[in-house]
Amino acid sequence: MNEDEMIARQLLQLARRIKQRRNLHIQDLNLTTVQGDALKYFFDHPNQTIAMFKDYQGITHQTARVIVQHLVHLGIVTLAPNPKDGRSKLVVLTPLGFAKYGQLDKHGWQTSEELFAGFTPEEQRQFLTLVRRANANLERK
Repeated sequence: MNEDEMIARQLLQLARRIKQRRNLHIQDLNLTTVQGDALKYFFDHPNQTIAMFKDYQGITHQTARVIVQHLVHLGIVTLAPNPKDGRSKLVVLTPLGFAKYGQLDKHGWQTSEELFAGFTPEEQRQFLTLVRRANANLERK
């Protein structure tokens, strides 16, 4: 195994572990990590459409629609008419959605604290720089 393969393998393991930790931390919220990510998006970007969420996440429209429909079913968001475009709906957090976001935010910090335990602030910045560069490389392909 060459060095590139070892790095790729470590990144895949890291991604799996992060997802496992995130699932562990949010299981009491009765959400998946995908639903948690959607909740965070709609909290950070109020009154957005499913299409905007799809573009942000880099997923298909159908996948985004299914995620949002699950959140509607759970009572976390509602769909409201879009006054700018009658063909689309705006995704709006409900009071339950705001409450779940508060809990989700706390859990997110738990994963970060575990991930970066023992890292100096400088090492965290270096890690972020390298991860951004690797992501940019893949986005160009």
